[in-house]
Amino acid sequence: MPRVVIVGAGFAGYRAARSLRRRLGEQYEIVLVNPTDYFLYLPLLPEVAGGVLDPRRLAVSLTATLPGVRLVLGSVHGIDLAARSVQYVDPEGHAGALAYDRLVLTVGSVNKVLPVPGITGHAHGFRSIPEALYLRDHLIRQVELAAMTDDPQERAARLTFVVVGAGYTGAEVAATGQLLTRSLLRHQPVLRDRMAAAVTRRPAVQLGLVRSSAVPLGRAGHEAPRPPAATVR
Repeated sequence: MPRVVIVGAGFAGYRAARSLRRRLGEQYEIVLVNPTDYFLYLPLLPEVAGGVLDPRRLAVSLTATLPGVRLVLGSVHGIDLAARSVQYVDPEGHAGALAYDRLVLTVGSVNKVLPVPGITGHAHGFRSIPEALYLRDHLIRQVELAAMTDDPQERAARLTFVVVGAGYTGAEVAATGQLLTRSLLRHQPVLRDRMAAAVTRRPAVQLGLVRSSAVPLGRAGHEAPRPPAATVR
């Protein structure tokens, strides 16, 4: 049976696997190679970082929603065009090869590093559930550490967050970050009172949104316009 190998299960790979399965029927074997067993809806990652959505709502099972498609867990690191095979490494570090008759490459994009000095050494990526959860925990941790210190400069530093990049993701991270920090203050009176006494004439938590040209676009306490809400289909 001819085999179609699809590398990557993002938006393009997921759609390709489902469409090819329907159109080709049982005449071809459809194989999907992906490091995880789920499709991740990236536009809603900011809602995970802000504690608005449960991470499980962004992960769509590949095996449950792509019947008739064979899933191979692994990260592709090479393609032999002459031998018509794909080399990959599975989650446990074992190497494997997969022959193909037709190959579809839908590996997606990577983080775009803006020309901002220091960003590679101090910033964190934002393209996976673990990275979104890290950001959420980081915001919570800094607010709680700010409430513990008596040093006003340290407190102000811990309560200041900067988002570099003012596209869809940056705007959503800034908006959900405000919701999260405000919720922390509202539901923890001790934190709210202590931080409110430490800051005057400015918001308790400052969250700046910066373009690649380093021009500030907004601060916490001033409602920034939010892009249209993403819809899961």
